[in-house]
Amino acid sequence: MPPMGSATFPPSTLLAGIAPRLAAGVASLALAVGLTGCVGLESGIDYPNDLPSDLGPHLLTPENAPDPPIKLNAMKIAPQLCDKIDTHPVNAKLNQEDFSRFLETMGVRIQPKKARNNLYWYDFPNGNDPPNNFVRLRLAVLDDEPHASADLHQSILEHGPGWWGVRRSNLALLAPKAGLHDALAFAIKYRLPCWGMFTYGGIDDAYVVPGPYSEL
Repeated sequence: MPPMGSATFPPSTLLAGIAPRLAAGVASLALAVGLTGCVGLESGIDYPNDLPSDLGPHLLTPENAPDPPIKLNAMKIAPQLCDKIDTHPVNAKLNQEDFSRFLETMGVRIQPKKARNNLYWYDFPNGNDPPNNFVRLRLAVLDDEPHASADLHQSILEHGPGWWGVRRSNLALLAPKAGLHDALAFAIKYRLPCWGMFTYGGIDDAYVVPGPYSEL
């Protein structure tokens, strides 16, 4: 017999009370994830105001015609962007110094900040006043090409549309959210598609924009 003042309920009654609350919680979580997937996480980072506005000279249609629309799967980066830059695929294992050397050849000197053993931050100036005066790109040094490819793809999907990055061999570079035009303009300004493969986060997947540098 139950203690005085207590009540007993059939298991079906208990489940009937719990199930709606559980379903509501799952639905709320799914809605939150869905909304993040549709709009992408905000980074709180401003891109520079002096990015190239006319990207036409640097883009082609997949059939090599000029003036493509700036849309995923409707354009590629023109090889002229990388004149005098070696764009042969690299299979050797790289580290952050390889990326730093590439930037230096572009006339950009940025001292990377070590976040942890295999993670570095590169803060590109954006012309704003401190402390919001940089665009932070995250460089991950992975074991090999498959791990780097998976890392960049998964990172972009987790952050959502508008996040983008570049991969070269075992290095994965993740950049904060931007519209496709601004992401391309930033990458083109620093010739990043000459260094690695440009990838942009869409609504349902991460898309590689073909360019002068490519790997299998």
